[in-house]
Amino acid sequence: MYKQGEKAEQSQDSRNSGVLRSWFNRWVWASYANYDKIEKELVRDKKNYSLRNHQNKHKGEPALIVGAGISLEKLIPLLKDWKGAIFTSESMASTLKYYGHQPEYLCLFDANQSAWKLFFEYQNFKGSTLVTHPSVDPKVIELWRGPKIYYLMMHFAKLFDQEKFEGKPLPEMEKVIKGQLLGHDFFENILPAVYSMVGASILNAGCVVNNAVEVANFMGYGPLFLCGVDFGFKNWINRYPGMMKVKGKWTKEKTNIVEHEDEDGKTIGDININKEFIISDNGIPTSAEQVKYKLALLSVYKLDRPQLFDCSDGIITELPKLDIKEVVEKNGKGFERKYRTPEEIVKCTDAYFNRK
Repeated sequence: MYKQGEKAEQSQDSRNSGVLRSWFNRWVWASYANYDKIEKELVRDKKNYSLRNHQNKHKGEPALIVGAGISLEKLIPLLKDWKGAIFTSESMASTLKYYGHQPEYLCLFDANQSAWKLFFEYQNFKGSTLVTHPSVDPKVIELWRGPKIYYLMMHFAKLFDQEKFEGKPLPEMEKVIKGQLLGHDFFENILPAVYSMVGASILNAGCVVNNAVEVANFMGYGPLFLCGVDFGFKNWINRYPGMMKVKGKWTKEKTNIVEHEDEDGKTIGDININKEFIISDNGIPTSAEQVKYKLALLSVYKLDRPQLFDCSDGIITELPKLDIKEVVEKNGKGFERKYRTPEEIVKCTDAYFNRK
């Protein structure tokens, strides 16, 4: 009925190139629109908003990286008891606040022009720090009143699909190369020069969770615990139903079942996410997009080598597993015996990358 196994038909390089092409104009425009505000904050007002200045400042402090998967339901009743830091997305921040722990770090990586209206307009996140970059919606940069941490997006241009060049005339080869090198000057030369006061760069790893792992690790937080990071639809549930305050009133999202075919081929469910489904290696429904997010997470794991634990209940099976209840009870301490060496991390990730 559905594709089996976590083999993506499109390569990671091809997908990254497609994402870059679709967002490039918006990212460039926003980075120019935001320059005056960010330059004033960092240079003229000398605010400590550069990620570079926060490197290793929180060495040894545990943190939760919270996603929107249905397994978040395990953490919700425990939230008020967690004493460490939380990194989460703009879409989940109000939910965590409602259930007892306003996130210390609210991570906005999406350049969506409706971000302010969707997630910030009626919310009060006083006390939280916004983690973002110069290419987000200028309205967010202008209207956020609390502290911020800025980093630069990093994209490395890379030539791939070399067979496309074979036997092709020079003009066609040049066209392919230029298409694949889109953004080279902007991300590797122009942006770091213009925003030299920001300094630190983070590899764009596809989704908020993956980027948050990079940021938290750069800041010295660790160990890091993933919660609600399912990268799939267990029991065909789309995501944990969030809470949002609108004009003074809290409202709860509906628990949505993703439209899918039952054993008889009948379509059931109440939300169409327009994705081609895959049954993951451990049997949980997912999509090609979510599989690529998992691939990117394991790439970050291999590159940065944080002490990363999974307390979710999704398609991640490669990380050490912990019960979120135990993690909260111990406030993230006392798990050193489960730490992995750099060599063990590389072995684990390479086994996934090289699977048949």
